[in-house]
Amino acid sequence: MAMDTRERILDVAERLFGERGFPATPLRDITTEAGVNVASVNYHFGSKEALLAEVLERRLKPINARRLELLDAVEAQAGDGPPELEAVIRAFLSPPFHSQRTWGDKGRSFLRLVGRIHGETNEEFRATFVKQFDAVFERFRTALHRARPELDESDLSWRMLFMVGSMAFTMSWGPTLLARGRGTARDPEDVLESLVLYAAAGMAAPAPLGVPAVATAAR
Repeated sequence: MAMDTRERILDVAERLFGERGFPATPLRDITTEAGVNVASVNYHFGSKEALLAEVLERRLKPINARRLELLDAVEAQAGDGPPELEAVIRAFLSPPFHSQRTWGDKGRSFLRLVGRIHGETNEEFRATFVKQFDAVFERFRTALHRARPELDESDLSWRMLFMVGSMAFTMSWGPTLLARGRGTARDPEDVLESLVLYAAAGMAAPAPLGVPAVATAAR
């Protein structure tokens, strides 16, 4: 029963945070729709900020665990050599796409929430989201640097941002384009593969003028 209450609160919070944004959603609106009192939120989560963190972690924790599992396999296959660039990127991009299929209608609420996080300027809102990725980003940054050692650390970080932005935009707008059918109809796996190739091409591109290339500067 306690687990049902907890999940109900999370479902309502996910939907309302996505519809209105975190700052504009009073805790009382969440408790009213979930049919619980404020004490229940405090008991299960402690605060509105902790509730947001749990909403994000519920969806992102299994995704990030799968990402690291796939990356472990890629790095094990590479041994002492550099990992394959496309394989590293696929390990990062594929888990959220595959998880999206299991979320059903509730997935729309979460993607709406992620869209708000990317679009809003509330730093507390964003910081709670980014915290979910600290360990994952560090692992993938290291792996990508091994695959592209000539890239400056700053340039690599920007390229990772471009990759994440492309992924978020594709997941948010992809279903709409797919639903339009003619001219945009694609198998979801084909969409994922196109995104992997697109991100890999961007990561493999030479550094722009004015950005130091590590390998060149070291020689």
